[in-house]
Amino acid sequence: MSITDRKLTDKNDWTFGAGRASYSTQQNAIRQNVKTRLQSFKFDWFLDEDANIDWFNILGQKNNKNTIIENVKVVTLNTDGVTSVDNIEITDEKNRNLQITVTFTTIYNTQFTEEVAINGN
Repeated sequence: MSITDRKLTDKNDWTFGAGRASYSTQQNAIRQNVKTRLQSFKFDWFLDEDANIDWFNILGQKNNKNTIIENVKVVTLNTDGVTSVDNIEITDEKNRNLQITVTFTTIYNTQFTEEVAINGN
């Protein structure tokens, strides 16, 4: 399985103009996909409105840590190239914002820890 995606800038915009250097491949593409999918809100993508996480409703609930963890696990495991979710931590949960740290293993037998900020405002 070969996984290739367009690289993103620090502001999550696509990169252009550098030929093949504008693309992420293999484990870097998987890592980028996990982060992008976790930051994406449900109903954002018109081709698959059920994809990703319903952050607007989840972040408005009290005692939602288990719901967040379960959703993060499902989205991460359903990302092409991810074989396992090894750890999920939720920190700085306040004012409909939170920081997620997810550790996962890829089909290349590489483990990554990715930090993802969610802004639900």
